[in-house]
Order: sequence, then C-alpha cells, then structure tokens
Amino acid sequence: MRKKIRIPIASFALAWLIAPTAATRADDLDNSTQIDITRTWSQEPNGWTWPMDISVPATMPDGGYPVCILLHGANTPGGALLGGFRDILVDHVLIAPTGYQLGWNICLEASEAPDVDMVRELIETVQGFDNVNPDAIRIFGFSNGAALAHRIYIENDNAGIDTVVTAVSQLADIQFHGPGFHMPSGDPDETSAFCGYDQSVTPRTDRRYLNICNEEDDFIPYDGGLAPASGITYLEARASAFQIARAKGYGGPPKLGAGVEIGTTSVFKYEYLGGEVVHLRGLEGHNLNETQETFIGDFLATWPTPQAPCDGDLDASGAVDGGDLGLLVAAWGTSAGDLNGDGSTDGGDLGLLISFWGTCP
Repeated sequence: MRKKIRIPIASFALAWLIAPTAATRADDLDNSTQIDITRTWSQEPNGWTWPMDISVPATMPDGGYPVCILLHGANTPGGALLGGFRDILVDHVLIAPTGYQLGWNICLEASEAPDVDMVRELIETVQGFDNVNPDAIRIFGFSNGAALAHRIYIENDNAGIDTVVTAVSQLADIQFHGPGFHMPSGDPDETSAFCGYDQSVTPRTDRRYLNICNEEDDFIPYDGGLAPASGITYLEARASAFQIARAKGYGGPPKLGAGVEIGTTSVFKYEYLGGEVVHLRGLEGHNLNETQETFIGDFLATWPTPQAPCDGDLDASGAVDGGDLGLLVAAWGTSAGDLNGDGSTDGGDLGLLISFWGTCP
C-alpha cells in the first residue's frame, strides 16, 4: 500500500562542445549532487542559497530520468515532501528546494525572495545533466507551493516543463483577473492592485495540468473567495481549472456539476481535452488522501522520450545549418566535432556536415 503523505499544515545543446555552465553539465545527477542557487535581494544583500534535497532512484528509465520539483507549503521544509513522494513517483528524480523563511514569495508572505527566478535556474541546471530527460520536467506544488507552481505554469516558458500539478490551492485572482492570466511586471507588491500582477501573459499550451482541491478546506475555500490565512482571494476551484483548459484551446462550457466519482472514493474528476487538464474534488480538507496521491502517480507515469538529433545536427535544432557549422568550426582540431569517427574535427567532418545540410528527416 502507498505510504500516505501527511504534510504539516503549519503551512543536444552540446555540453561536450563548450565548457560546462549551470545549464550544461557533462555529468550525471545523483544523490550526492549539490545544486547551489544563490541570489541577492533586499532581505539578503549578501546573498542567500536555497537548500535543496535531492532523491535519485537506483534505476534510470529509458530516455533519462524525469524530474519532479516539489514545492512545499508554508512553514514546512522542502525535504518533508520527499518521503511520501518517493513511493508515488518511483521513477523520478525528486528535488525539493526550501523557500526563504519556509515560504514562497507570492504576495503577502514574509519572504521577498526571487523564487520564480530560482526555479527557472534550477530547471535549466537539471536539464544539463546527462542522465536527466530534459523534456520531462514536472512541477508539484502544495498550498503556498501550489501558488508558486501556478506562477511557474503561467510565467515560465521552458519547453521542458511538460506537467504541472497543484494541490489544495487553485488560481488566485491576482494570477487570473480581467481578460486572462497575469504576472507581476516587477516584484510582487501588496500595496498595488492585484499585488502588482499587472502584466498580461499567455501560458504555454503544450503542458498537462492537474489540480486537486477539497471541500471543507479551512485554509483555501473550495468555493473561492478570500482566504484569511493568505489574505488572497481565490477563484472557485472548478472554475479555476476551466480557465486553464480554455487557455489551452477548450471551447466548451465549464464543468461545474458533481463530476465523475473515482470508484466509491468520494473523489470526483473533472476532465478537459482528453485528460490534458484534470481537476479532482475531494473531502480531505487541506491535505491529500490516498486516492488523490495515486492519481498523481498515474498522471505522471508517462513522459516524452527525447528524439536524438540527426547526423550533423550538433545543436539539436532539427536542422543542419549555420548553427551547426559554427559549432564544428569552434571544435576544429579537437575531437568534439568529430562526425566521421577519425578522432579529430577537420575537413572530412566539414564535408560530411555539408552533405547532411537541411532539415532533419
């Protein structure tokens, strides 16, 4: 039986052609890897580094490890999520950063840390490891972490993020108001309308989305409205999922009825676009039950397999063109751009590159 999560409520680009950077590393991610992301801001003028808990399973799936970044709830360290999720996402690398002052900067939190930028750098960093599937980056957020996960869904355009899962928090009106989705043009500002979320943005449409919210939630009301604990106003949970589906191209009416019960579990499913967008309604309050946890595991049980570039496509752009020529010239005299297997990048490789010229089949 799955171990239940009980979360405290106190809450290629060719790495071998260029020198490794934060986003391109020619090595494997493992349990001993240290990822240091440091930023300065008004509260930490000398810099602060987010703690990271990492769990890598023993067996790597075909195509490299999918990665799930776990974003904790308020007043809970990131590592608290690892134990339960290790049993749910057995094939995934799990990375759990801990937010500044055990929170994430959405609007009214004590933290003013640049968390969206941190997650952006974290994703780009893990995509550079050799044993990671760069096209299967997943985000899970719980409560305050779900609010940050919604920011990432809306604001981060990295094509490798294929799925976002949010639990016990739907969209807030700061993130969706007026005609659509918004992000802050600067830092979140609690003195401004909608906390300074004043820049209209169109989220990517190629991501799957799962949201889980519960009736009888004393922290974030399922029916929407002001949440006293956060001081933020939320959309009705089913209507929130509908707005995600509509942004992805759904043209029908919102699904606001009783939903479809999963077995006899008192968990009800609302599905759009063939399962690309799913909302679960339950009765677990501000927590997750076993049915919801199992659904998360099943929802994330598949991932895309990266397609190998064709011969000569050194930058994995899908075509052999000037970008690849530049990389080959930069590798001249070394083994880095060796296409014909003779151990050196020279005229023979240039001739092959030209013969491959054009769009990959």
